[in-house]
Amino acid sequence: MLCQISNSERPQEGKGRQGRTGSADLDMDIAGLPSDILVEVTASIATRSATPLIDVVNLRRSCKVFRDATAARKVGRCMAVHREWRLHWWDKARFLSVLRRCAASGNPEASYILGLEEFCNRRRKASGLRHLRRAMEHGHAAAAYMLGMITLHDSLRSSAGAAEQALEGLDWFSASASAGPSRTRRRMASVRREAVSVMRRLTMRRWRMAEPPTPCPNSWCGKVETEMVEAWDGDGDGEDERWFCSRTCRWKHEYCKFIEKI
Repeated sequence: MLCQISNSERPQEGKGRQGRTGSADLDMDIAGLPSDILVEVTASIATRSATPLIDVVNLRRSCKVFRDATAARKVGRCMAVHREWRLHWWDKARFLSVLRRCAASGNPEASYILGLEEFCNRRRKASGLRHLRRAMEHGHAAAAYMLGMITLHDSLRSSAGAAEQALEGLDWFSASASAGPSRTRRRMASVRREAVSVMRRLTMRRWRMAEPPTPCPNSWCGKVETEMVEAWDGDGDGEDERWFCSRTCRWKHEYCKFIEKI
């Protein structure tokens, strides 16, 4: 019987050796791939995964090849940090650490969230605005919107020149005006909702209007219109379209709407 048991176990041992050999061959196959392909695969996972941080960490732990690939700047730049909000509540220190690493790699969403965190919760205005500007430079619409809202909020008690300077970030949206009023309104409503959503997730503090904007001397400015090209206000919830005589008046009205939402 001992001989039978011994003989029956030999194929299993051989099978185990064969499995280990197959695993080694697989590692050799992965190691033989060009590094740029491995980085592309990892970046795609970081972009599309519902749990990007967990998946990238698991890849990093799997082997040396993927450990090197996950360290590439492109992976941090592509990381879908907006899908990791649960980490903000469970382990905020780690969440901020991930944001900083991704922001350093050029991730605009990470710079955007980190900028609002610095501004709203840590009272580091200069650092917060710097992160928001970096996100805006990478084409992040909500970062440009928030940069404009913050600077406009601070400038309402200042001179007209300061208020004009505050609109520079908001002028990021000017190019979309040529697409037509309906598209412009939809885009503005979408960006406003995104900004309000992130603000509410990050902090319980609510903005107070520094000072009501000075009424425009033009009696038609802000009036409800249905056919004017400058229509800006509707967000799909039954709001009226309005006409404004200037971009300054238009953005002051948007500022009031933003304060109401948050």
